[in-house]
Amino acid sequence: MNKKNIVVGLVILLALIGFIKKDLIFQAYFDQVSEQGYSRDDVLTIVINTPETDLSPYGKDLNNTLRTANIYEGLVAFDSHLKVTPSLALSWGNIDPVTWEFKLRKGVMFHDGTLFDATNVIQNFEEAKMEKGNPLSVYINTIQTIESVDPFTIHIQTYAPDPLLLSKLTKLYIHRPDRVGTGSYKIREWIAGEKLSLTAFTDYWGRQPVFKNAEYKVVSNKTQRKIDFENGKTDILVAVPREQALELPQEQLKTSFSLEVNFLMFKTDEGVFAEKRIREAIRTLFDPAKIEAIGNGFVRPATQFVAPGVYGYNPFIPAFSFDESLIEKALFGNRLEKIVLDYLDSYSTLGDYLKKQLREAGFSVKSNPISPQELLDKIRKNQSSLFLIGWQAEDGDAGGFLDAFIHSQGEYNQGRYSNPEVDTLIEAGRQEMDAQKRLSLLQEIMLKIDEDAIGVPLFESSRLYAIKHDIAWEPRLDGLVLAADVR
Repeated sequence: MNKKNIVVGLVILLALIGFIKKDLIFQAYFDQVSEQGYSRDDVLTIVINTPETDLSPYGKDLNNTLRTANIYEGLVAFDSHLKVTPSLALSWGNIDPVTWEFKLRKGVMFHDGTLFDATNVIQNFEEAKMEKGNPLSVYINTIQTIESVDPFTIHIQTYAPDPLLLSKLTKLYIHRPDRVGTGSYKIREWIAGEKLSLTAFTDYWGRQPVFKNAEYKVVSNKTQRKIDFENGKTDILVAVPREQALELPQEQLKTSFSLEVNFLMFKTDEGVFAEKRIREAIRTLFDPAKIEAIGNGFVRPATQFVAPGVYGYNPFIPAFSFDESLIEKALFGNRLEKIVLDYLDSYSTLGDYLKKQLREAGFSVKSNPISPQELLDKIRKNQSSLFLIGWQAEDGDAGGFLDAFIHSQGEYNQGRYSNPEVDTLIEAGRQEMDAQKRLSLLQEIMLKIDEDAIGVPLFESSRLYAIKHDIAWEPRLDGLVLAADVR
């Protein structure tokens, strides 16, 4: 791993000051707006392997937001290290545990020349709330009302205290009809499934990008993507296959850990995995060095279900000790039933290794490589006794994983793991507004589910990119490739 150019980067913090208005404490930010214009007239070409489904501001899939984040902006934004920073809101704070006040940025213009104010925020929230099947509903369902105090001040009231509101608001893009945003780039041409051409918005409120024009192209064939990059037709190549990454010159390869942890999860309410000592022993079966080799050195072993850098990660949870002898002691005298190992069909090599280790331990194992949708359906229907899956903390917080997989009512808690004490802690974490107290809650939960041996965290994956020699760019933790970040 140390031979790879793993990007740590520098955390760039905006200067901030605190001030008090009545009982309201704000984080007020100095504006870091540069008037410098673009300096490159050539087109920045970013090649992606997967087409977008649409350019809607409501789409939350990374394939869409990788493009749309150039066009639209929210009240706040994540920086490259998932720290919340000002965007269309300059400052914010809590009046009380369920009421937030946001001061909006003045002088912001939409791509159609319309000026931005509080009305746009309220309209977009109401539209998002009313739209059927809106994928953003999970981010706005804690918001009760958004009201205008004046044209550049709004109050957001939540149903209950919501410590993740700011993170959620990074997903709520402010827009006007016909894909009109306030971002640093506007749409010049869009051929669905093929390319999106952008041009710098000259009236943008912030720093002008270096490249006047940018193009996001879809090339599905990995061999053709490699050829185009080698021939100088591509500036940034997204999602480089691991085998191709090994062939790249080190100075052209950019890697970043993805915050996605892949893990095995047991069905703990019945069958062989209902016995804790068997689950504990299975956790020692898998050699981290072997798994790293299967990942061509672009993965790192995981000690828990969220990655380092995620809010809630517990640094005091030790790594598993690889020890095949322990499984024999745990299973001595047991009559083992046949089990099915469900995993994604793209993980065939890893699936073969996991099956081999389980078989050597005495299990009768059948492999079941399936599509992502088939795997999710089996999990939701409580039809899998052992499955391999990945979870990405896209907002840098452990809460989403705990809600989905660990809480008794979690959508993906098909193993029917149930611990009333853990449920209580998860529910408390959803509303704890004190950052340090909430961190302690999350870390306590991570320790408890580790002690309960509900699954086997295996590895954190990496994102791989190739960049042209005359391009300066560093990957972001959220996986976005923003044209404005490229120099």
